[in-house]
Amino acid sequence: MEMSHTAAADVAPTPSASGFAASMALVDRMLGRAENGVILISYFALILVVGVETLRRAVTGVQEVWGPEVALYAFVWLSWFSMAKHGRYGTHLAFSELRQRLPMNWQQALELIDCALWLAVGVIIIVTSWGVVENQIKMGQTVFGTRIPLAAASLAVPVGWAFSMVRILQRAAMVMLAWNQLKTERSGGFLNL
Repeated sequence: MEMSHTAAADVAPTPSASGFAASMALVDRMLGRAENGVILISYFALILVVGVETLRRAVTGVQEVWGPEVALYAFVWLSWFSMAKHGRYGTHLAFSELRQRLPMNWQQALELIDCALWLAVGVIIIVTSWGVVENQIKMGQTVFGTRIPLAAASLAVPVGWAFSMVRILQRAAMVMLAWNQLKTERSGGFLNL
């Protein structure tokens, strides 16, 4: 689910590259590191909790009551940040065969409409999910069987969508200003997502 190190070097701008390309590469690196960090920690937590609890249940016949809850929330963090990563490249699930056959201007217009729709959905989800997080903080709720604040687990939704919206804005900017680079990234085969 991540771009290979050689691929990142392939898209890194040269010193003579335009200001847009240089700033886009900087944003890519910063957001990519944050996304990869969250994805890695989430994977590790998910594998550790599920693995240890499966072994405990097989050997002793019991498991911690919090195991499934923690694994679920690790998966939620993993999912939303993976969505953000794919939102940047437009490599999410899509029906694109017809779109790829359209003239370039139509493709760009449809990409921008996609971005606008995703941003509208994102605003709704962030506002709604933030209200849930605020209520969990006010009520002092914790993940079942732990001292972990439930709000820390539920923050995955608004934070993941905020990352996704930044990536979608980044993709929209590339549609308007660096269409050929975006097309090359998608079809060039260097993405290891």
